[in-house]
Amino acid sequence: MPFSAFTNSQTLCMIKIAEYQNSSQGVVTIKVRPAIALIDDDKVLLMKYRYDQADVWGIPGGGVADGEALVDTLARELDEELGVQIEVDRLLCLAETEPAGKVEHTLHCIFSGKVKSGVPALNPVHTTALSLEWVPASEIGELVLYPPINDTLYSALSEKREPAYLGVIARPWYG
Repeated sequence: MPFSAFTNSQTLCMIKIAEYQNSSQGVVTIKVRPAIALIDDDKVLLMKYRYDQADVWGIPGGGVADGEALVDTLARELDEELGVQIEVDRLLCLAETEPAGKVEHTLHCIFSGKVKSGVPALNPVHTTALSLEWVPASEIGELVLYPPINDTLYSALSEKREPAYLGVIARPWYG
């Protein structure tokens, strides 16, 4: 079974990527989506989307290309979508979201980090986000966040904490 590894001085994360045998369903797959909470002065950079009548905020990241390491995915996606180079700090959490609407069963690998160079700006060729905003920690709890890790993200902004596996978390479907 394929594995992808992320290593830095603080964290070693081995992630089983996605194919296991289930006798009742055959081969089951799970999408792996790395994302990065870019943090600056107790604020986090979030991307705003509009689905139906709901504003939904996303943590920058994206889909892993075949054979690509998680940190390489983050570097590519943030360069394409926001025009920035990043520095990955540590793993914040792992969380699963179950299928909902058009969204697949997903394993979210959320890291923290910072912008190393460039000024974040949306590239409409690579993202459907409507806007980009540095959101203060005090406002995180009020947002519809995807994935819905508001408390974990708030804790990351206010204190250093160990990586956590959050398990399967409920995700409302908008759209």
